[in-house]
Amino acid sequence: MKPDWKRIAFIFVLAAGLVTSVAADEWDDSWDDNGWDNGGWDNGGWDDGDWDDEGWDNDWTPGATGSTSLSGYLETTGLTVLPRIGKSGEVYAGLQNVLRLRGRFEPAPSLSVTVETEFIDRRGATDPAVRRGIIGLPDDPDGSDDGPQGNGTVPGSSTPELVVDYLYGSAAFGPVDLRIGRQPLAWGTAYAFNPTDLMNPSSLADLAGLEPPGLTAVFASLTLGQRWGLEGYLGFEDRSRNAGAVSELDRVENLPFGVRARAFLGMWDLGLGLVRAAEYSGCVATSDYAVFEIAGALWDLLVYGESSIELGANDWSVDKHTDLALGVQWDALDELSLQLEYHRRGGNATDSAKYPPAERLRGELVGRDYLVGIGTLSLLDDNVGVILAAMNNLNDRSVVFLPEVTWRGVEDFELGLGASVFLGPDGSEFNGRIDDDHLGDLDTGRPQVYARMTWYF
Repeated sequence: MKPDWKRIAFIFVLAAGLVTSVAADEWDDSWDDNGWDNGGWDNGGWDDGDWDDEGWDNDWTPGATGSTSLSGYLETTGLTVLPRIGKSGEVYAGLQNVLRLRGRFEPAPSLSVTVETEFIDRRGATDPAVRRGIIGLPDDPDGSDDGPQGNGTVPGSSTPELVVDYLYGSAAFGPVDLRIGRQPLAWGTAYAFNPTDLMNPSSLADLAGLEPPGLTAVFASLTLGQRWGLEGYLGFEDRSRNAGAVSELDRVENLPFGVRARAFLGMWDLGLGLVRAAEYSGCVATSDYAVFEIAGALWDLLVYGESSIELGANDWSVDKHTDLALGVQWDALDELSLQLEYHRRGGNATDSAKYPPAERLRGELVGRDYLVGIGTLSLLDDNVGVILAAMNNLNDRSVVFLPEVTWRGVEDFELGLGASVFLGPDGSEFNGRIDDDHLGDLDTGRPQVYARMTWYF
């Protein structure tokens, strides 16, 4: 008899919630002083997403009862889209301003409310509507960016957007932490892409270090001694955050969730769990996955990996239904760090003729095997940083290079200069040319350069 994975997983989440509520009364507050927050998960690489790297943690240490904090950044980016290397063509320019504000109010030592908003103003080549024209897509008359419609002219710059990205309350009850509301949730240990992050959309934008989009969810974690923990979430949005999914997410069987056990054993961090992903494509489709994470040290090397295995598929096979990321980091010198990662996306194509155009236009990876390299060099007392990231599609031999130089010579200010360069044979993923019977000839692979200024406060 075939196992009913959805029923098993839902019972598992309910059981985890009951255990959490019962155990909350049996622990004291001594955990916060010497447990997970200081010696384990937060510093051990589990939250390796770009959230922690942006510096928010330093601004949000608990304050006095009734305290209110405010921080954020203003980021201005100038973008230039160039003709292909060795070719002639028009040059396009654009400007983007992003103001990100985060406020936190603590009415009591174990209670807090967090809100994070983002104001975005895109002009010229940074505007999604204008970029459609640069790529070669026809006009979208309803002003959305969901797909090509109509055949008019490309619309002008869109209206500035104000988005409440995060809005959630947090409560701590001894070993139990609870968050309710629209919040950041991102699993995984790898730098580039995370097979275990099944609650957020995945695209090349992940390499740019963006904050994960907020997910409306209930999240709870429970510590079981100084080396063990259990955590889980129940979501109320699909992976793509499509508004059309709302009407179908009132049924329990469609709700996404994740639950995992975690352990900190010597130099190793381990995680094992079960996830249901929900994604909207005309209707909500759900899939269940077993997920695994590991991170630790071997001599001078940090090694890490994660995997997700889809469960219950009718034509199930290890080759087709397993996604994997394996990486190693070597801090060769105090100023130099090198990373190498292999990524395997089992459900994707190895033949470039089978790449789906719609997914390529959304910036999603369409190949099966990738190699990612990241080199980071710090100079002048860490005031200057040089980063070179490259991703190689091993199946079609195309590659994208992402170099960047940053300067932090002034407190709370950063200046960056970078580029995106796409190379590969005709028809390959990062070559960028798409020949579609319905859409025509499109070009997503033109080189780009940008200058960025960021003020932190």
